[in-house]
Amino acid sequence: MAKLFLFAIGGTGSRVVKALTMLMAAGVQIKNTDAIVPIIIDPDTSNGDLTRTIELLKTYKGIREKGASDSSDFFKTMISSLDELGDAGYLSDNFKFDIDGVKEQRFREFIGYSELDKSNKAFASLLFSKANLDADMEVGFKGNPNIGSVVLNKFKDAPFFRKFASSFEEQDRVFIVSSIFGGTGAAGFPLLLKNIRDAAPPIPRHYYLQRARVGAVTVLPYFGVDKANGVTIDSNSFTTKTKAALSYYAHNLTGESIRAVNALYYIGDKVTNDQKGADGANEQKNKAHFVELAAALSIIDFMSMDDNKLQVSDERKAVSPKYFEFGLGKESMNITFPDLSRQTYDQIAKPLTRLSLFRNFMDHHYEEFAGRKGEAWANHGNNKLTIDELDGRYRSAITLFNRHYAEWLNEMAHSNVSFTALDTEKSGKDFYNLVNGVVNKKSVLKDLFNAAGVDNFLKVLSKSEPPLDHLNSTRKLLALFSDATAVIINKEINL
Repeated sequence: MAKLFLFAIGGTGSRVVKALTMLMAAGVQIKNTDAIVPIIIDPDTSNGDLTRTIELLKTYKGIREKGASDSSDFFKTMISSLDELGDAGYLSDNFKFDIDGVKEQRFREFIGYSELDKSNKAFASLLFSKANLDADMEVGFKGNPNIGSVVLNKFKDAPFFRKFASSFEEQDRVFIVSSIFGGTGAAGFPLLLKNIRDAAPPIPRHYYLQRARVGAVTVLPYFGVDKANGVTIDSNSFTTKTKAALSYYAHNLTGESIRAVNALYYIGDKVTNDQKGADGANEQKNKAHFVELAAALSIIDFMSMDDNKLQVSDERKAVSPKYFEFGLGKESMNITFPDLSRQTYDQIAKPLTRLSLFRNFMDHHYEEFAGRKGEAWANHGNNKLTIDELDGRYRSAITLFNRHYAEWLNEMAHSNVSFTALDTEKSGKDFYNLVNGVVNKKSVLKDLFNAAGVDNFLKVLSKSEPPLDHLNSTRKLLALFSDATAVIINKEINL
């Protein structure tokens, strides 16, 4: 089974994984893999961005286990926990992994500052300010990659890294998501890559790791931080930190003599979108941004490449490494589907619209129509989709995922550089008018078209239902809406 080990480092890493999860739920295809294995690395265990992503991954996994089938495009890609791999694997929803020695101590304690002799204390004080030494690592590195580089250098000794190594097969791939302007991501990316390329005994399967096909996206500054309530992170330093990190990457990751990564993607934006300042913990809950969606697309692009384009030499160097930037088809402050490049449009416009149709119906109309005896799509066959027959816990999982999905779309829509392609509130007669910036195919008969709305969708559902009754109700639900939304996209919505 080919796997993609997806390392997400820091808060930006978590938010990009969230965007990828939305794309996978919508049915965007991830090629050359049978399973995605998210490995989230963030010392700040109560980070609001992290906790939302963990809940989303668990919900996706539960929905897929009960609802996926060959008849459905929704939730098609398998997500697996690292704990589930190998002969000793066990059922798990754990996606967050720790590095020993980070919790419940300050940086000075981590490096054993009090045990140093006078000269070494003086040297440490040259390298790290008093604020650095007193930093509470429980909430991450707060934009200090010099701290992160010391702490995260313990990657190779962490139990999760050994588990990753022992589970890695020759056909597997690695992708690393990190920001370049903070503390955790900027330090973690080069260290993780180094430990993979320099793997040696007693690291399991070190030969495969040394020659692993590795991709990465490094996210440049795309938001600022509101300096309120004594927040220590200063977004004025983001550009300086980015320049320093890019220089380091050029000499130690991408230089001709190094070539450590097969495909490296760069993405960022002008810092026009200020987030509420927070040093970490549950207060760090940044609003979703289109840049994170674009970064998630780099993972899909990397996985679309054939193995022969991602070769690694016996000297552990990428053969013909590739470097990419993301661009829109048309520059806009309010991005809709027509503003995307053709490639991006083809990847996401139809899948996200289909998922939005499913969400809008389940949120606004399911309870209204599933209880009607005359609705064939809900009442026909042995595996009914009525409120009484459909598993309540499964419905709750769908509702929870839909809440995350709507929240994600709405947050992107309210960024300064917004993604406003889909309207989360369209229902009833406006059910098909959820795609902004696109004229419906039946615009000439607009009044008649609007009157059809959800009533037309109900007819499509009932027509699509009979061939799917061999599936149990949870799998039938996803398959039915996958089929019906595909029909609507092709016949009613101009995509």
